[in-house]
Amino acid sequence: MKFYHGTSVDRWEKIKKSGFLWGYRVHNGKKTLSYRYTYLTPHLEVARKYGDIVLEVEYEPTGKYGIDNYGFNPPPGEEVWQFSVFVKIPICFVKVIVNNKEELKAQEEKQSD
Repeated sequence: MKFYHGTSVDRWEKIKKSGFLWGYRVHNGKKTLSYRYTYLTPHLEVARKYGDIVLEVEYEPTGKYGIDNYGFNPPPGEEVWQFSVFVKIPICFVKVIVNNKEELKAQEEKQSD
């Protein structure tokens, strides 16, 4: 299944370097690795709100009510807008589909021509 994840340019560089999409929690300004998860959404518009880079992620949720995720199976009649994944997602299942920084730069170059 295809989902989306919004991030910053700096964080995208760190994701590429680590080889995995696997978030971490920031508490009181400090990064903690004891409780790790990544937010995914089925909606491109939602992911766009969370960074200049939007990643398309191939991910298959497993287990009823989430063995490796939380919030993917909403109650009947409700729709998922975002859910948490508790496992590492290898970079081979991730690709950039929106890069607002590059798009903005291209627009500025086009206007200056």
